[in-house]
Amino acid sequence: MRKKTRILLALMLMGSLRAEQTLEQRFDNPPVSAMPGVYWYFNDGNLNSKEMTAELENMKEVGINKVLFLEVNLGIPKGPVQWMTETWQNTFVQMVRDSERLGIDVNLGIGPGWCGSGGPWIKPQNAMQHLVFSSVDFKGPQKVSQKLPVPDQRQEPFLSMRHPFYEDFAVYAFPSADPVIPDINEKALYKREPYSSWKQVKPYLPTSVQYTEPGPAGVIAPDKIVDLTKNLKPDGTLDWEVPPLGCLWQSFFAMLRLPFL
Repeated sequence: MRKKTRILLALMLMGSLRAEQTLEQRFDNPPVSAMPGVYWYFNDGNLNSKEMTAELENMKEVGINKVLFLEVNLGIPKGPVQWMTETWQNTFVQMVRDSERLGIDVNLGIGPGWCGSGGPWIKPQNAMQHLVFSSVDFKGPQKVSQKLPVPDQRQEPFLSMRHPFYEDFAVYAFPSADPVIPDINEKALYKREPYSSWKQVKPYLPTSVQYTEPGPAGVIAPDKIVDLTKNLKPDGTLDWEVPPLGCLWQSFFAMLRLPFL
């Protein structure tokens, strides 16, 4: 009974001492559960067992206790260690053994894309998708029955269109305007190549605390937007009575949904 009591008192004392630590002290000596981890990405066969051991030891030294391992292709020259060859597997096993020795957790990315896993059994219509659009101008009043132009596919280095797929999604019309948002594709994350290996990529997107208010030509009033999706025929033809306004109406046609495969 005494032995149990002493252990219990010791634990209570240790808990009391930890509770008395300042925030700065707890930050300098965090518990294992609060230690940080890192993304540990290797570029297309550029693996070196000796260097990987050194990196893991450096991580342990600075307080990193978990890694997310993933091999990717971000545009740099291909390395000598081909994925899943005997050399690759031996390198991977050595990495796991080093991590166990150092007390570092290894997590694996299983997905062929940024948003999740997939494979040849995933049909194109169920694959990762994004929106593209085309537009035409109409002058009212008039009745139009016109086939809308199919939007161009996005031409991105990591967008493979082995199995093109698209479907009509939405048609909107509004008084013609010319709003301009700099770097809109990157801000919307439609286009963002790796900064570390693509020289033309901006390290950050410029911003400012002050903005110039756009004039009437640069604003689309929400109450002027008309949903014409129900006016679109299966073949892409739009039937519409263009309102008699003294301006151009721009038909914003979001037609294609293209999968990343």
